[in-house]
Amino acid sequence: MNKLLAIVMIIVIGICGTFSIVWAEDLYDQKFAIGIRGGTFLADGEPSNDLPMFGIYGRYNWSEKWNLGLSLDYLSGDFERPYKLLGIDSTTELDSDMTNIIITIWGEREFSLKSQKLKPYIAGGIGLGLVDADDLSGNVPGVGSFDIKTDGGIEYIPALAVGLRYLFSKRWEAEIAGRYSYHIADWDVEDRISGQSVSVDNYSTFGFYLGLGFRF
Repeated sequence: MNKLLAIVMIIVIGICGTFSIVWAEDLYDQKFAIGIRGGTFLADGEPSNDLPMFGIYGRYNWSEKWNLGLSLDYLSGDFERPYKLLGIDSTTELDSDMTNIIITIWGEREFSLKSQKLKPYIAGGIGLGLVDADDLSGNVPGVGSFDIKTDGGIEYIPALAVGLRYLFSKRWEAEIAGRYSYHIADWDVEDRISGQSVSVDNYSTFGFYLGLGFRF
């Protein structure tokens, strides 16, 4: 997966570089933008704590103040001590690796300042998260073991964001934003050995990211 993300990033940067030669003669007349972004998110409670994020996005300016966007974000982290949710003790502290690939569509309202290069904005959208968590096995005190599988399924993720965009050339922009997401989830966590199972339901994430985009 990391190799795939690196390839996608190289392709996006290459496209941006190509477009920069032939498009965007005026700083303010571009209708489209594509870019990359990265940051870190924190989750409240289960199933995870900190989630580094990398993503790509596209945006369409359909009026003077309103934009529509589509993004693909990749979050990775630890599903922390899933055996504790099942009431199982472990001889060592273990976490399961997890990823969440989120596809989001959003609407965005830009605001004008005296400097036309600065564009504060607010945004709201809805996403679908495709969760994958590794199996986890270990030993319990005394005699015995556990073998936990997790089915994260699909999450539905409404989100709100506030950001500031800076147009630093005819073609390039940078932005910083904070985003709150509410994950409507229904994870199934099961120990194959004991047969015990539990569900992990809704949780929230909040974090910041930096982005670099090309406008055309």
